[in-house]
Parts: sequence; structure tokens; C-alpha cells
Amino acid sequence: MAIMRKIIEAASAAGAALMDAVFPRTCVVCGVALVDGEDAMCAGCLSELPRTRLHLMPFNTIHHRVGHKVALDIAAGWFYYQRDSPYAQLIRRVKYDDRPALARLLGRMYGAELLADGFDMTRYDLLLPVGMHPRKRMSRGYNQSYEIALGLGDSLGLPVAGNLVALRGHKSQTRHNADERHANISGSFGVVRPDQLRDRNIIIVDDIITTGATVRDCGVALLEEAEPASLSVLSIGVTRMTGGANARRRS
Repeated sequence: MAIMRKIIEAASAAGAALMDAVFPRTCVVCGVALVDGEDAMCAGCLSELPRTRLHLMPFNTIHHRVGHKVALDIAAGWFYYQRDSPYAQLIRRVKYDDRPALARLLGRMYGAELLADGFDMTRYDLLLPVGMHPRKRMSRGYNQSYEIALGLGDSLGLPVAGNLVALRGHKSQTRHNADERHANISGSFGVVRPDQLRDRNIIIVDDIITTGATVRDCGVALLEEAEPASLSVLSIGVTRMTGGANARRRS
């Protein structure tokens, strides 16, 4: 068995080397070829990633966006998302280019940085990705928030649960302003097996936070149906908002 395992490992390594030779791995952000030790982003793009550092702020823009209906413990995202930035490719590839492995990788990378910054994971019980409607899941082939959660779980040592479900489909949020997003998403999520979540410290996982409408609706469903001990949220991207109603409408 040990010999067979070594043969399989050697074959896998050879196959990976061949794939890299035929289809070189490139930086998602700038397109340069990656070298050993680099994943998804080259060292230069990773160092210049517009990190939010929101996990270091007890009350921040995400708390403000989600509002008083859902009291969040930790609320954070890895980097600031701007539609015209090269870093927007990270989100686009994950959502639209059939890249679940990239979603998991980004989750692992973010989780590793959280730990390096002293993020205390002993306070939390599980990761709960935002649910995706079955029709959309079938069309895309995967739920990117679930894949991100798996990556975060690998780094943070937390289990991933699937209790948060989409009750109905909704139109893409991309072109909606804040009021339209809230109306579009309201009542979209529910909880299955709520008894499993009661008195647990839960981290909701999403791909990107814009107005906070999705997180708010998920939080309301969890509070009403599952009575968790606390709620937090982590995402890969967070849009910038400068404050005020006009800023919220532009997002």
C-alpha cells in the first residue's frame, strides 16, 4: 500500500508539472506567470492587495450597513472591492468563471491572514455560508460562498454547515442601488435544522458585502428561527462606502 501511495503521489506531481508546462499558472490580478510558492496572486499583487483590516475594528462600516436589526460581533472582509480595479477579477473569476477551487484558495489565504493577525477563533463554533437557490446552484455548478467557507474552515479549524438556505431566487444585485437591493433580497433566506444552531456562535460567510442587505436578511432569519448565541460575518470582498444615503445608493 505504501508503494502504491508513493506511485500515485509521484504520478500526481508529474501530472501537475505537465499541466503547469502546458497551461502555466498565472496571477488572477495581473496575468504574470506564477512561480513556486505563489497561488492565485503573484507576490507583488498580494502585497498590494487593498486589505480592509476591518477585523481589527470593533465597530466598522459593515456593522453600520447591516444596521441595528442584526447585532454583529465580528464583521470583516479581506479586501476592498472596486468594479474597475484589477483585483475585481478575484471575485469575478470565483462567481462567473467556474472556479470553485479559487474560491476555496482565497478563503484559506484570508483565514491564514486572520490567524496571523491574532484573530481568536476559540470564540466561534461554525461557519455558515450564505445559501444559494437550487436553480442558481444548478446553473453555476457550485455555491461560491460555500467554497469560500470551506477554505476559511481549513485555515481556522472551524466546521462548515449548510443550515442557511435560499427560499426563493432573486435578481442579480449588481446593478441595484441600496433600497432596491434591500427590497430584492428581503425574505429570501431561511434556516433548516435550526436546533443545531441554537446557542452557537456563528460566522456567516459571503463572497462580497455591498449594502449589507444579504447579511441582514440572513441574520434576521437566524435570529428569528435559530436563536444563536452570536452572529459574525466574514467575506472576501467589501465595497467602499463614504457614508450618507447618496454613497449607499451608488454602491
